[in-house]
Amino acid sequence: MTDQGTHKLGEVLRAAREAKSLDLTRVERETKIRERYLSALERGEYRELPGSVYTKGFLRNYGAYLGLDPEYLIDLYRLETSSSSAERVGHPAARRPIARRRSRSLVVTPGAVVAAILTIGVGAFFAYLGYELINFARMPELRIIDPAANVSDYTDTTITVRGVTAPNATITVDNLRENPTVEADDEGAFAVTVDLVPGSNVMRLTARDPVTGRDSETEQRTVVVVTDATESPSAAPVVLDVSEPSADATISAPVTISGTGQPDDTVQASAALVEVATPTYTVTDLAGEDVEITVDDPTAPDPIDLVADASGGFSGSLSLLPGTWDITVAGTDAAPVVRRVTIAPGEGLTGRISLVEADSYLELDEDGTPVADVSGTIAADGDQIDIEADDELRIRAGNAGAVRLTINGISIGAMGGDGAVVEWRITRQGG
Repeated sequence: MTDQGTHKLGEVLRAAREAKSLDLTRVERETKIRERYLSALERGEYRELPGSVYTKGFLRNYGAYLGLDPEYLIDLYRLETSSSSAERVGHPAARRPIARRRSRSLVVTPGAVVAAILTIGVGAFFAYLGYELINFARMPELRIIDPAANVSDYTDTTITVRGVTAPNATITVDNLRENPTVEADDEGAFAVTVDLVPGSNVMRLTARDPVTGRDSETEQRTVVVVTDATESPSAAPVVLDVSEPSADATISAPVTISGTGQPDDTVQASAALVEVATPTYTVTDLAGEDVEITVDDPTAPDPIDLVADASGGFSGSLSLLPGTWDITVAGTDAAPVVRRVTIAPGEGLTGRISLVEADSYLELDEDGTPVADVSGTIAADGDQIDIEADDELRIRAGNAGAVRLTINGISIGAMGGDGAVVEWRITRQGG
């Protein structure tokens, strides 16, 4: 043991080992470090170790094994060995009596000071670098202060929008007849005046950070201008803004209908079929020949009425089967807005078997597995049987004229003629 008593390095190692309920014999077996070297490290008897290079290697392996930071352990080792060397050089004579031994004190060497300064400097540099990277990746914040919310019954022809964002950011106004841009000041404050038209004015603002080039999330305000002209029966139609669905979108049902119109107005949404969907599967018969199927036209749903709130906002949904549809959204005094959308068929093979006007013997396999409650049974007129497979369906009907199929939302009608025995294998394309 050295003159300084128990070393902090040894205390750290021993405490970590004991916390894991490990003995030195097991540590030697699992780390391949001899037990006498492990003991010397924990006792601070560095003179019993083979050398500085080997000792640092022991510390790296032992520290990693105990879940400690190896570099921290090596720094402690350097500090303690530097302190021990300085003490031996300053006092080459015989050891002092125990009675005159002074209390333990921390010896700070120039090397330790330099190492500490470098460690702090490197840590500060990486902290600064991380902070800058986070700031660079973050999109700028955009807050509209005035108007704080949507405005109704507005009587002026212009309005000034004020807010805050990133310093010197460029703010763009969109969705109006005239869409100005403005630059924020060094503190991020901005004000932009926009022209309004009678009726509903939906403005969308976006800020772009000049440093990162990233855009903020879009903020929206609706200003409804009320004038004598808008209240007159001969006034120009109000603006109807439809935010969903977007034009030429390919989406899944149901279709969300939302936007902004005249406050408290009733907006009607309807759909008209443009083109039926193409099946995403193939059908073959028992002989392996392709079956030519006829897709039934899907029925359009009834129109829905959506009542706008006090700020003009409205929202609802239409349930549409796969295919291409024209959706028309119309307000009381607003010109209709038409959006064409495509409803994509579902994935896999899902749908139903419908028994119409007669019974039929059925067999049903889903991905090669017979459906116990269906296969080998007689399905009665009016039965609805759900079907679901990932890649393949096998359906055998004893009275094909009574068995109607709808798969992935696409109705392909009866499997055959009345009384005919027909077997189909339906395979997902790409499966």
